[in-house]
Amino acid sequence: MIFENPAGAPELACNACGCRWFDRMSGACYECGEPVAAQDIEAYQAALHAFHESKGIRPNDDAKERQMSERWFEDYVAGSVHELGSVTLDEAELLEFARRYDPQPIHTDPASAARGPFGGLIASGWQTGSLMMRLYAQNYLSPASSLASPGVDELRWPRPVRPGDTLSVRVTVESARASDSKPDRGVVRSLIEMLNQHGEPVLTMRAVNMIRRRPQRG
Repeated sequence: MIFENPAGAPELACNACGCRWFDRMSGACYECGEPVAAQDIEAYQAALHAFHESKGIRPNDDAKERQMSERWFEDYVAGSVHELGSVTLDEAELLEFARRYDPQPIHTDPASAARGPFGGLIASGWQTGSLMMRLYAQNYLSPASSLASPGVDELRWPRPVRPGDTLSVRVTVESARASDSKPDRGVVRSLIEMLNQHGEPVLTMRAVNMIRRRPQRG
């Protein structure tokens, strides 16, 4: 089923369990494994395209967005911009993550957080990073070609994330260089920006990924 998040962007949820994540390779819900109907995926993609058009979001320079299974090093073109979708963070998810992994009062205690410097609960930066990584891995990296990453640079959280915020990810390919020592791969450097529903950055960083080159046929 398709619904609109608070920012007005369409999201696709599983008809069986309501999960908002689906595996684009298998076409099934990540949570329960229920297949997502092809017509639902097509309707979601059409709705997302219409939303991007209404917001003036620039599509990838390559007009033909390749399926994730077919994305290789050669498909990461310097200067291309990739919109990876969005996710809405609710208070229950924020508290659950923080109480398990980042137990600071600004993340875990609504009353204490209300008296704190942010005037209310804010998400752990590591949760923000995890939400970004899910969209990045799902919609930017290909399971067929993504090899590993030696690390990231310039990770920043310029604004807090609050319960109910809708976060979207935009990635710009800054460079794509074939490896000198390993001819089967290349190195892609990307600028990652996570934006809230107001278009304000809440996370920025630069990532380095080693990507397999397209296999030679014949």
